[in-house]
Amino acid sequence: MAQRIVRIPVRVKGSEEPPPEPRPPTEEDTMVAEEVHRKEADEPAAQGQEAAGAPPAPEPLPTTGARPGEGAEGDLEWWRDRALRLQAEMENFRKRQQRLAEEQVRADRERVLRAFLKVADDLERALHAAEADPERLREGVRLIYQTLLNLLEKEGVRRVEAVGQPFDPNLHEAVTAVQGQGAEGSEPKVVEVIEPGYTLGDRLLRPAKVVVSK
Repeated sequence: MAQRIVRIPVRVKGSEEPPPEPRPPTEEDTMVAEEVHRKEADEPAAQGQEAAGAPPAPEPLPTTGARPGEGAEGDLEWWRDRALRLQAEMENFRKRQQRLAEEQVRADRERVLRAFLKVADDLERALHAAEADPERLREGVRLIYQTLLNLLEKEGVRRVEAVGQPFDPNLHEAVTAVQGQGAEGSEPKVVEVIEPGYTLGDRLLRPAKVVVSK
């Protein structure tokens, strides 16, 4: 029969207590060690980005008027104040643009009226000259008429071509019609202008009143 040896630990008085045997690592210890290792690995990368001039993380939006402890109410007050300021700025911008537009219209109107004052001056001089020489009145009126046409042309006003042109209802207004010499069924043409028409750019200011041939 084999003998079984049993070891019984005996503590000798005055001797030091042996260190406890190490316990196996738990799951919690493993997670803590992995977190520490990850942080140590991230620190050099973050320092490298800072040295390379990487933009810092955006700061939180200010909360104007917010006091410690207000929280979301302070943020809401800041956004409300911001919205009111933007609304006021937009209203001021609209009024400023409207004022500039009105000033531009007034300046253009004054420029055109100053040009027509010259026509009035020429008419006045022509009337004074007619008292001494009626023939000079005719010549003066002709010159004034040409001056007026030049002013209108400078502003982009053009006279509508009419006599000899095919009748165009977009440019002409037929006052009456006469029997023409053309073949039957031919296109009606303008034979006389009662009142000239004018255009401003591509817009019709006034149609020409004309007589057309049937």
